[in-house]
Amino acid sequence: MDPFTIALVASAGVNAIGKLMGGASSSAMDALQGKAYDNKASLDGVNAEIAGMGVDFAASKEKTELGKIAEMGRSTLAAQRSYFAGGNLDPSFGSPLLVQGQTAGRIQTDMNIAAASFDIDKANALTSKASYQAQGASDMLSATMARYKGDADMTAGIIGAGSALLSGVGAMGGGAGGSFPKLNLTSFGFNPIKGMAGA
Repeated sequence: MDPFTIALVASAGVNAIGKLMGGASSSAMDALQGKAYDNKASLDGVNAEIAGMGVDFAASKEKTELGKIAEMGRSTLAAQRSYFAGGNLDPSFGSPLLVQGQTAGRIQTDMNIAAASFDIDKANALTSKASYQAQGASDMLSATMARYKGDADMTAGIIGAGSALLSGVGAMGGGAGGSFPKLNLTSFGFNPIKGMAGA
């Protein structure tokens, strides 16, 4: 075997190792990226749970606040009735009744405003929860795609290494006294490197 053929075979071997190592390196990077997406999806899940607890917190706070407003309203109405009765006015007739009706209306308005405010808080918490859940689903999909890409990169590296070795065998066949046939994979109309790696 002449030195030129030996050099060609050695070059093919180095090329094959390079392609194999390149595929393994890309696959490892894709695996790391997939793991990072998995971790992010897990964090999104935790944030979604925390946002969901905001709904329960707002509902609990609403119940407490509405209870306070109702209690203050009862105390105010009781004080008004006592005041009118102390002035020898019938609290169930005329102006005293009108004043108490206005007070009751204001109490109900305050309760309605408070309830609406807490409804907004609950809606915001639900929106945040849904947003985190959607982001988590997207991150899980990205993790899966990264793993698929890692598999494809490894496969492309293996096929590239095999092709490089076969090219070396073909070079040996073309040298003086060689007995191996020269192989040309692209003559079949399919390039395995381009077909698998998308290069």
